[in-house]
Amino acid sequence: MPTSQTIYVDMDDVLCETARGCLEIVERVFGKRVAYEQLTDFDLGNACALAPEETAELYHIVHHPDALLKLQPVNGAIAVLSQWIVAGFEIAIVTGRPPATYEPSVDWLVREQVPYHSFTVVDKYGRFTTERTIAVSLSELAARQFVFAVEDSPTMARYLAEQMKVPVKLFDRPWNRATVEHPKITRHNHWFEIAEAFPG
Repeated sequence: MPTSQTIYVDMDDVLCETARGCLEIVERVFGKRVAYEQLTDFDLGNACALAPEETAELYHIVHHPDALLKLQPVNGAIAVLSQWIVAGFEIAIVTGRPPATYEPSVDWLVREQVPYHSFTVVDKYGRFTTERTIAVSLSELAARQFVFAVEDSPTMARYLAEQMKVPVKLFDRPWNRATVEHPKITRHNHWFEIAEAFPG
């Protein structure tokens, strides 16, 4: 199948409820109760008013295989991906998680029976540049073609729309509501709404 028929799908907070899982950890470990709607910063440490060492500990805990495997699927995601595959599209799951999370991430996809064709770790935010890594760079990602993308990150949504000229279905989250508007970015509240807007 030509690469132009590939759909880019982010993982955290698009396929699985990562931020909600993080909030449970913040309450359990740090004794801080933060409402989901208060997560107006993409940086969870900032959004939860954590100290730098607390933020580091949060990411260490949430990226542990046990924590990753506990994350819940986003409502509607698996059903819509299944529809797209039946329609003949390829699903490329693209994540900015640390490379060390590759295996537990794939284990989660298998356990939840998420249909997909490829799974790629991308150094979306320049976090892995100092190490030898399986993560591909943004420039390597830009060499690929996607019919459209589903993202929640305002930074990645802009990169996909502006640099890669890819239409973006922005999954509405508290941390992306102040994002810069772009003709190729449309906001959606639910997976079924994204499916209705496809290809849009």
